[in-house]
This record gives sequence, structure tokens and C-alpha cells, in this order.
Amino acid sequence: MASAESASIVNQKRSLRRAMDNQRSQLPDGERARASRDACERLLDLPELRALTARGGCLAGFVAVRSELDPAPALSEARRRGARVAFPRVADDARPRLRFHEAQAADLRPGRFGIPAPGSEHTEVALSDIDMVLVPGLAFDAAGGRLGFGGGYYDELLEATAGHRPCVVGLGYDFQVVDGCPTEARDQRVDCVVTDARVLRAPAEVLP
Repeated sequence: MASAESASIVNQKRSLRRAMDNQRSQLPDGERARASRDACERLLDLPELRALTARGGCLAGFVAVRSELDPAPALSEARRRGARVAFPRVADDARPRLRFHEAQAADLRPGRFGIPAPGSEHTEVALSDIDMVLVPGLAFDAAGGRLGFGGGYYDELLEATAGHRPCVVGLGYDFQVVDGCPTEARDQRVDCVVTDARVLRAPAEVLP
């Protein structure tokens, strides 16, 4: 029974990933830019991010690829307000494989999977020093569920932060919020989801 349930969840994940990826890829460039701008404004208004920038804390971001909602405007503004901003780099010889390094967006170079990433010469940030981490995904739900891309990089990262867990913010288009994400025991939840239309806080609080 357990294996049948597991296979069902895997199939649900595969189907939802395909549907969301298709919907994102059909977005016109202008709509993507508008949605990214609106989501970044909501992100910058989060009390947790305001507090982080005020004390010079560390915000771990990501670089948008393909048709992902782009957090770049928020990362740039957070840095201007005083935050330390770090980007992910894949390190296959260590766990967790995702490591964050302080860098300017202009310093990033193509890394694993062709995704721009900081080089090893940039200062690595200890996981315990990260105050907030922005997490991409293909789908989210109001309970903090997240459907990633299947590599397990962020699930592994968040599991490693047990005991000093940062604020975890899922970032995506509003249509990526579904009634319920198919999840397994190893899947890590986010604390809130920021979209171009709203902020949802786990477990069920929805802020306008």
C-alpha cells in the first residue's frame, strides 16, 4: 500500500509540474515583468524583510530562469536598504549541496544547469547566518506546501537548517497557488508564499 501511495504522489507531482511549467512558459514578457514587479513590492513590505534590512541581516535569493517570477528588483532594493544579499551555488562535494555566497548580480557567471551563480571566491554565508531564504517552485499552497523541480536541493538545504531555520518565503505567480500540493515526508514547507496578488502565511492565514 505504501508503495502504491508513493507512486500516486509521484504521478501527481509530475502532472502538476508539467501543467505549471506549461502555464508559465505561455506568459507574455510584459505580464511576467508586471507580476514580478508586483510580487517584489509585496515581498519588500513583509515585516520580516523590513526588520532584516534594518539590522543588516542576510537575505538568500535566487536567479530567475526561463519563465520564473523574477526576484531581482527586490534583491537589489533590499541590498540598497542595508541587507546582505547572497546567491546559491551548487557544491557537489558537500551536503547540503546548495551553498550561499555574498555577491552582486553583476558578478554571477553560468554555473550548474547554466544558472548564473557566484564563484567560490565570493564569501560563503554560514547557514546559521541566513535570516530569510527565497525559494522558487512550480506550485505552492496556503498551508506552506511547495512543489519544487524534483532535485531536492532546497528540501535538503532547509532540512540542514533545523535548529536555526530562517524565514522561508516561496515566491511565484498567483496561478501557482493550488488547493493542495502533493507532498511527501521529506518535502520541506515554506513559512509564507508571496505572489503578484497576495501573501499567504502558513498554516492558513491569508493577508490581502
